[in-house]
Amino acid sequence: MYVLIQRHKKLAATIIAVASISFLFWMFAVSDIKQMFGMGRCVAQVEGECITLREFNYELLKYPDLLEREETRDIVRRQVLYSLITREVLYKKALKLGIVVSDREVANMIKDDPSFWEGERFSMKRYRSVLEGIGITPAEYEDMIRKRLAVEKLLKVISAGVYLTEEEKEFHSRISRTRFIGKLYLFSEDTVSISYEPTEEEMERFYMRNKDRFAEDPKKVYVLWRVKEKKRVQSIYASLKEGNVPRGGKEITDLSGLPREVVAELERLERVGTYTVSKVRDTYYVAYLKDVEPPRIKPFSEVKEEIRDILMKERRKEVLEERAREVADKLRKGEWVGMKPLSFDSSSLDEFIKLFGIGGEESIRLVFSKDKVFGPYRTPGGFAVVYIEKRTLEGVSVEEEELREAKERALVEAFIDKVVRASEININEDYLR
Repeated sequence: MYVLIQRHKKLAATIIAVASISFLFWMFAVSDIKQMFGMGRCVAQVEGECITLREFNYELLKYPDLLEREETRDIVRRQVLYSLITREVLYKKALKLGIVVSDREVANMIKDDPSFWEGERFSMKRYRSVLEGIGITPAEYEDMIRKRLAVEKLLKVISAGVYLTEEEKEFHSRISRTRFIGKLYLFSEDTVSISYEPTEEEMERFYMRNKDRFAEDPKKVYVLWRVKEKKRVQSIYASLKEGNVPRGGKEITDLSGLPREVVAELERLERVGTYTVSKVRDTYYVAYLKDVEPPRIKPFSEVKEEIRDILMKERRKEVLEERAREVADKLRKGEWVGMKPLSFDSSSLDEFIKLFGIGGEESIRLVFSKDKVFGPYRTPGGFAVVYIEKRTLEGVSVEEEELREAKERALVEAFIDKVVRASEININEDYLR
């Protein structure tokens, strides 16, 4: 089971992995601005202990490429915060168990980092310069190192007690070596005819039940100041803080053309009267949310064709699934199904998992059950029913060390999950948008 548990975790592993400090020279203006105006807050609190914005930004510095991509930015921010919360929770657990890290251990780890060397030796001047460049103090950095080392010690204690039983070895041998011979029945729009046209009444009913689905985004009206002088920024900010909107700002609703960082800050504003400051290169952007126009719900006449397509698509799925279930039932009874299947020979469990997104329990049932018919499973094009004629044992078993490592990872993850769930954690969602 441990092999199955480890699937699809590459991104999380990439984010949690500790990056070299040589990758950290990436300036973050937002943090400086928030601190300049007294806006620094906790990104999260763990048992009352604050995870600061500075810590959060420090960790984000390790993943500039992922943060540049819109499709990965949110998940990176959330995963980085989760890793910080996990570290804090495990550190507190380590302290409760009497696991400590000495000042000498912290010092040795820092001195062994080539990022702080001049020539071939550690340099205190270089150390302070590097930390100043990334916006953290030596005390903050040393605290991070101490926590990291304590967590490593705690996890080593857990790992040291992991072993494999003979039953586990046999179980995983079957999982990795089983091969399937049989037939695959596929159900798509090409194989099943559907005669259906939604009526006007059906479309209107759907519209009335799902009006919110056809609402346009609320229109936000901002006042924006582009300023290069720091004193002017402070003056505008002070006025906004007092409830006054100073002159000189431009009213905008269209954010296209603004720098990506500024757009992200503006989109975080939800309540009328809130404001934000961001900096891109040598320009400050002060934004004030003046108004939020309620979302407009498109009338039925505008979305009628869209509703028709939705209902047609839903009906097609229903008919396909009904047909797939009928065939599966007939196959279980040994009856003729009247359609031509695709044959497969020596297919592995891993292939089935990738094709049908099968979960852990279903995977085990495929290998160990005496059943022959499985599904229907959802596929990108419709549904599939699997008929297994024979199971054989082929190939090589998973290496014992690999299994032990997988079990170790599974136990560590279970331990972390348990400890995190038992902790009092408060997250500031403002920093995750």
